[in-house]
Amino acid sequence: MNTMRISLLLRKTCTFVAGLALVAAPAAFAEETVTTVGSYSPQQKTALYNAFELGLGFGYTQGFGDVGTGIRSLTDSGSSGFLGELDLGWRIDPHWLAGVYGNFAWIANGDAAGNAENNWSMTAGFQGNYHFIPGESIDPWIGFGAGWRGYFVRRPEGTDARHGIDFARLQVGVDFPVSNGLAVSPFVGATGTIFLTQKLAQDTSFSNISNPKVNVFFNAGVMGRFDLFGGKG
Repeated sequence: MNTMRISLLLRKTCTFVAGLALVAAPAAFAEETVTTVGSYSPQQKTALYNAFELGLGFGYTQGFGDVGTGIRSLTDSGSSGFLGELDLGWRIDPHWLAGVYGNFAWIANGDAAGNAENNWSMTAGFQGNYHFIPGESIDPWIGFGAGWRGYFVRRPEGTDARHGIDFARLQVGVDFPVSNGLAVSPFVGATGTIFLTQKLAQDTSFSNISNPKVNVFFNAGVMGRFDLFGGKG
């Protein structure tokens, strides 16, 4: 399967996940009204407190934008890629989660990648999520975060390495509980990034990137959320 077919498949996946999240969110708010009767709310019986949450996800990612003076843009050097993510967090109460995230992405070469053999990216940072109607059968959520990003381009003579800051990470999704302590969650997101330093394959040390630009990485996929050790309200 060539790069163009991979890119088309991943974009279709992104579109499907985004549509699923948009369709599910209105239904979730409608269900909250129907299932709350008198003083009884399903949230009070099933929502989590003080749980350790483990999230494992996979999906699509792609970066866009110029990096800096004299550097190939993200769309020249790479195209779409496969994303794997690990999240660790504390479900403080039914609505709020605070934690850390990390992901790895393999990225196909772009149309003007030069002699690049492959590209990959890694991130790590902190995030907070807010769940709108926890304890219901459909629970929309939104997450904000920030952290570090590395971007690497492998060439025959060695590897170009760049490091920067993910200064704004936004994700939205919908949790679908499938069993006690387990939910499946399609998500979409975008991250604003600035690369600050790089080391080219022929260099012996890192140097600052001249005139750094703001880039955007888009992602979409599906995550499994495992809630452990928490109490029920």
